[in-house]
Amino acid sequence: MRRAGGIFIVLLLSACGHTGLNHAQFVDAVRRGDMQTAYALTEDDDFYKDDASLLVRYLELGSYHYLNGEYFQALQNFDAAHGLSKQLYTKSVSKAAAAQIAGDGVIPYAGEKYELSLLRFYLSVTNYRLYRQGFYEAYAAEKDGVKQAVERKELSESEKRRHLSAARAALLDWNALLTAFTVESNNKNDFHQDMLAKTWGGEFHDIYGSNGDRQIARQLYKDAVNLLESDYADMPSLQDENGEKLKEYAREKSADLTADGAKKKNVRFLVKAGLVTPKIAEKVDFQIPLAMFLAANSGNDLTSCLGYILPGQRIAFEIPSVPEPPKAKGYRLKIFDSKGKQIATRPLVLTAPVSETAYKAYKNKRAGMIASKGARLTAKYVSAVATACAAYDSQNSWTILAAYGIFATLAKGIEASEYADVRYWGLLPAAVYQQSVPLKKGDYSAQIEANSQAVKNFSFTVDDSRAVLVDLNLPNE
Repeated sequence: MRRAGGIFIVLLLSACGHTGLNHAQFVDAVRRGDMQTAYALTEDDDFYKDDASLLVRYLELGSYHYLNGEYFQALQNFDAAHGLSKQLYTKSVSKAAAAQIAGDGVIPYAGEKYELSLLRFYLSVTNYRLYRQGFYEAYAAEKDGVKQAVERKELSESEKRRHLSAARAALLDWNALLTAFTVESNNKNDFHQDMLAKTWGGEFHDIYGSNGDRQIARQLYKDAVNLLESDYADMPSLQDENGEKLKEYAREKSADLTADGAKKKNVRFLVKAGLVTPKIAEKVDFQIPLAMFLAANSGNDLTSCLGYILPGQRIAFEIPSVPEPPKAKGYRLKIFDSKGKQIATRPLVLTAPVSETAYKAYKNKRAGMIASKGARLTAKYVSAVATACAAYDSQNSWTILAAYGIFATLAKGIEASEYADVRYWGLLPAAVYQQSVPLKKGDYSAQIEANSQAVKNFSFTVDDSRAVLVDLNLPNE
């Protein structure tokens, strides 16, 4: 009985996670545009404040502030996520070892590979937004448990240039990360390349403007076309006309690198639509081989006892899964001059089917997750059965009740520690779209349509000195 108590205590200690309920409510509030409710939910202790889940907290807060146009606060959280993710990535071996004792949901969440990739995208775009914006917004900072007001800060030219350089540095870091993924992966289906690294990378290197950067951009657009024939060849949303549109877009952007004057596509549109398909728990049935129990050799009639407390040696457990998403929507951009006359219309080009990427990553590792968790649970259940059956005496039929009671208690602890780890970056877009248009200096209005219905109306101004980035978020799409 002492052994049973010891195992139960270990299982209880390893079962200390969080429900994730507040996270689901947070994502839903953002989708509805209720940002006040969303932020209030992040203040709750259940919203990933535990050390093991801090990466998700930083990512979600970064995205929240980004969607709110609070780019300095967004950058603070994205920078924190970047630093933490690099630490966690180097601890993958110890992370795997810890999972053998605790469940997946209570060990540090290091992020999916596609999440770590898209973090570099947001670091680049956020730094560029700060460069163009030219100020840090006012906000409330917490120090020693007390919130203090921090006033808006206007940036000097050198400070703005630092953010421009940081936006470029994020692209170089992004390339290094994807190179590391490629070197480490033995499975060609593993995530190790990101189309957005090519298309946003090409866009930004063109904006940066040096001859060297435009040469890099030219190569990135070539890479984008090649990815359609390799890593992205099985993406459903890119197997039809969207794939052809992306090829045409890459060729046009490559040619535009040397354009100047009125022919230069100086207005660049970056549209992030929907929210990524959420992780959910998937129930898996699993049979533990009888030989695994017999090897434990409790000294009693183990086979008879086992038949009472775990018939058929069958167990069930949960793994995180990603439901198959629908194909990415098609959108059209319409642009009007200051008098309301339509002067341009273009399809938005799908450059990052994020939900499909998440689904592909899940499919690729599903079998491995089942095998790994099955092996871990086999060890736990064999130990629990051996402990429980030590109280069983085949000559005393009443002892099976004691054995069953011990096993039921231990099994409950195992189940509590082995819930599916459904932590994920919920405010990632479902898909990212891009387009570029040459426009003269002036004020413009525009509209984004889906199925001939307007889903977004907005306005923007083109000056005669810099490229214009129109950065739009449509989380409710």
